[in-house]
Amino acid sequence: MSTGAGGKPLAQLYKSTGNEALDTLAFLHLLERLKIEKRTGWVREGVHQAESISDHMCRMALMAMMIPNNGEKPLDIPRCVMMALVHDLAEAHVGDITPVEGVSPDAKHELEERAMDNFLEEMLGGPGNKEARERFRSLWDEYETRQTPESKLVKDLDRFELALQAVEYERSQDIQTLHPFFTGSVPNLEHPVIRGWAETLMVERKELWASRGREKEQEEGLAGYSVGSVTDGKTA
Repeated sequence: MSTGAGGKPLAQLYKSTGNEALDTLAFLHLLERLKIEKRTGWVREGVHQAESISDHMCRMALMAMMIPNNGEKPLDIPRCVMMALVHDLAEAHVGDITPVEGVSPDAKHELEERAMDNFLEEMLGGPGNKEARERFRSLWDEYETRQTPESKLVKDLDRFELALQAVEYERSQDIQTLHPFFTGSVPNLEHPVIRGWAETLMVERKELWASRGREKEQEEGLAGYSVGSVTDGKTA
């Protein structure tokens, strides 16, 4: 039996009933899992009342709406908003698989792609859902391949939202073990607006730790890392 996040056995994949209305309703019920499934990394660190998968995607979508469209090649912001809401859809079946679980990126992608195929073919496979099916597939595939400016922006939002939430948990629950959530996110940011947000966030975090007499500890936890440092190293 395949396993998902946390090594938990995966539920059996859905089989179409042949009734489009019932299959559609099954998909709508499935979405509840995104509302109640907690993000694995926070649970592992002992966060009280950790955010859900849909909490994460909702704030990403709202942040996408804040991106100014003044580049040489204008971004399709509505598409970015939709992509933010779809990018973790497969986690409704497989859960939030994190890098520390030892699941390779290829294996993770395969599990999630199988889940998406099931959602779209067995739950949304009827003729009345053709447009929705194509929209979900296009958005999810685009995010996974990460070749378009829109998908790269949404990935940056994914990284930044993680760091933003981490600071909020450090502030509200005084958790001191979240350094990896920053070293794996903000150094990889590309978009200038999001990098600007992150710069301000990291100043705020430094001040938070200093107010608790742990500024040196905070600096040691981020030694060698800064906003965009990995991205800049690749392009240098």
